[in-house]
Amino acid sequence: MIKSGKVSVDGMIVRDPSLHVEENASVVLDGKRVVVFGMIYIMMNKPAGYVCSREKSEGPSVFDLVKERFSHDLSVAGRLDRDSTGLTLLSNDGQFVHHVISPKKAIEKEYLVQTVKPLTPEQIEAMSGGLLIGRGEFSKPVRVRVMGESSIEITLTEGRFHEIKRLVKASGNEVRALHRSRIGGLSLPESMKPGEWIDIGENALKKITGAK
Repeated sequence: MIKSGKVSVDGMIVRDPSLHVEENASVVLDGKRVVVFGMIYIMMNKPAGYVCSREKSEGPSVFDLVKERFSHDLSVAGRLDRDSTGLTLLSNDGQFVHHVISPKKAIEKEYLVQTVKPLTPEQIEAMSGGLLIGRGEFSKPVRVRVMGESSIEITLTEGRFHEIKRLVKASGNEVRALHRSRIGGLSLPESMKPGEWIDIGENALKKITGAK
């Protein structure tokens, strides 16, 4: 097809199948433009009320916020609940997504947690040491930093289903609000408004994965 002269790149007909095409190049096949994508890495400040799923029945999705630019498959590297907010990573790089969510990689995730009731020293100690959060399911020890009477910062390396909410509940309290502020060495910029997103590059990826 390429050798037949049916493909043009930036207005020039090409016949060399080995030609490197830049991500933003204009590619036309038989008179119709073809959208070319490379690997995509997005950092988003997820707003409350949005799900990290493609199921239309579940309501507005984080994918709706990027659909005008990206019409192909993206995955979320570490989902947040509908009512949770903060740093959310989306990518079409399956290896990257797996690396971020794999417990074996032990990538830190940092959350700001607002509780319904004032926290007690006993609750903080219990969460730090690990608790029974389900039938035969124990949470691993987490790092807890007190931020206020009813607010803490929790850092963990796992991402089990509703783990923080179950952990706080097992300690005798409940979560009022949950916000993810950091994944690995990448923190969500304070200037980033809910629903906003940006492309991230190699330096940011290294901060997340710990690559040299």
